[in-house]
Amino acid sequence: MALTAKDIASIFTGMDLGAEKIAENFNKLLEENIGQDNQLDTLNNNTLKIGNFIGIDNPDLNNVSMGVHNFGFWDGGKVPANSSWPTTMQNNAGWGWLIHLGIANTPNAQAQLIFDSGGWMFMRLYVAGSWGKWAVVQTKYES
Repeated sequence: MALTAKDIASIFTGMDLGAEKIAENFNKLLEENIGQDNQLDTLNNNTLKIGNFIGIDNPDLNNVSMGVHNFGFWDGGKVPANSSWPTTMQNNAGWGWLIHLGIANTPNAQAQLIFDSGGWMFMRLYVAGSWGKWAVVQTKYES
């Protein structure tokens, strides 16, 4: 039996009761479905993981694990200058999401996409042993 959208939605039943209720519902769902069709193995090993928060304490994008990471830099700790971040973002506050595809610290090809609250989207590739320059993917919008 596969997990359904209804099963996933059940995790958030009672979410107004707080994070503890959501965790309780999630654990219940896991207990009910453990081992069925190797679902949990698939969820844990074959999907894009939600990664760690990236901020002023760990701003290096050159050694990020595969997955989706949220990031945030505020006035008291802006994106560091002369860093692995796009030049446009450096010395500025910003928050959003980084998607990292590929395994860090290996010769494999990797890709990073940044979706920034300033309306910017950036992309860069790791090929032949080094990161390329950041490319602006989007700066114009439909009216």
